[in-house]
Amino acid sequence: MTNPVEANVVTRFILGLGVILAMMVGGGATGQMVGETGIPYGEGAGVAVGALVVFLAFVVVYRRYDASFSE
Repeated sequence: MTNPVEANVVTRFILGLGVILAMMVGGGATGQMVGETGIPYGEGAGVAVGALVVFLAFVVVYRRYDASFSE
């Protein structure tokens, strides 16, 4: 059975856009939190780390979802 998200261009686009928006929100929140500590370049580093954490969480969840269709 094929993953329905991968089978449709529109759902792939919406999922990709959703992940990018979640990375922006997560990165922005983390950057703001770390930036308030006064650490030099903390805001930029916080944005990068926050976005990376959101992306890695998505990868873990999506791999499990995709694996459920290949059984």
